[in-house]
Amino acid sequence: MSVKQPTIRQLQLVQALARYQSLSVVAEKLFISQPSVSIQLKNLSDLLGLPVYQMRGRVVELTDAGQAVLRSANQIFQSLDNLKTDIDNLQGVVTGTLTIAVVTTAQYFLPLLLAAFTQRHPQVEVKLEIGNRDTVHARLRDNSDDFYLFSQIPTGVEVLESPFLTNELVVVAPERHELAQQENISLARLSHYPFILREAGSGTREAAINLFNFHGFKLNEKMTIASSEAIKQAVSAGLGLSILSRYSVDFGLVPGIKILPVEHFPIKNKWRLVQRSSRKPSLTAKAFQQFMLDNGAKILAKAKKDITSTNSTLPLLY
Repeated sequence: MSVKQPTIRQLQLVQALARYQSLSVVAEKLFISQPSVSIQLKNLSDLLGLPVYQMRGRVVELTDAGQAVLRSANQIFQSLDNLKTDIDNLQGVVTGTLTIAVVTTAQYFLPLLLAAFTQRHPQVEVKLEIGNRDTVHARLRDNSDDFYLFSQIPTGVEVLESPFLTNELVVVAPERHELAQQENISLARLSHYPFILREAGSGTREAAINLFNFHGFKLNEKMTIASSEAIKQAVSAGLGLSILSRYSVDFGLVPGIKILPVEHFPIKNKWRLVQRSSRKPSLTAKAFQQFMLDNGAKILAKAKKDITSTNSTLPLLY
């Protein structure tokens, strides 16, 4: 290898290539031209004396040399992040940027908590990434953010977790469905109705299927939709039943759906604030973690009470 060192931009390109596996997408995400990406990566390969990527069909994959560069790049950028953290801590001010990546279900309640936190700490800028479980897993593996929100902890990555909120999964149906007026509905009866489920890999989907399997029944899956909001619309239209987080129902109200009283429901687990164990938390990150542990559940309980009170005073329309 030459005595010259890879540039910061080249290291960023290798990180982006590992994530997106496409030269054109890397160029788009980093706001540079695709020829520039190719030239920079060729220069890096020449510097190392080995290619850093290879084509497998239409997918770009890192070579062993590229993987070695990626490991070093992750360590270098983590060190730079830690340097910024040390400076912020020395200043003793809760300021700077807080980055959070969450699965889509959390979008219904997290903005309420972020609004309360930033009201208390107005100098903090929040960057929020919302994606499906695979997207957030990838960001966790890349150590891209200060925090991640999961109800089921991913495997294969060393993390620190802080449970802060109960997550209830409930069965929802169209309000005019034949089960809508029933009480104590059994899983046996429920298993005969068509269900709309989240995509493979979804924590909600896995918890629901596991519950039915544990009791000797099988969910009758009719449709798969990778969005809680779209599922609620489909349920309202009468396309089937579904299983959703109560927060997506309480804070993302869609007319025409109802929670059913089903045995063994709600399925209860915890929302967890997750961080990579290797990431040095900033003063801002520590403040946010403590805020969520101390206030998260209380803020949402009050918000739900306010919504219920408002709905009960709305005039009936005929």
